[in-house]
Amino acid sequence: MLFLHGVRQLSAYTYVKQKESLSHALNRGITECYALEGIYPPDLDYLRDHYGLTYDPDLFHVDYRPLGSNLYPDVTIIERTR
Repeated sequence: MLFLHGVRQLSAYTYVKQKESLSHALNRGITECYALEGIYPPDLDYLRDHYGLTYDPDLFHVDYRPLGSNLYPDVTIIERTR
């Protein structure tokens, strides 16, 4: 029983770390795009294609809403049910 509890705790910790890693990757890609190109990425596909963004869409939904070429986009990471 104690072992199973430990495995669940480790799984929850890993999930939190994955979400943090995704958040950092998104911020880094968005900022890098703006620094190099002078515009914010128009969509997530642009970040995937040009800046190597990868994540598991079965674990997270990324709501990416551009606010204009010179305004930081509204980005929300939504956890999918496990």
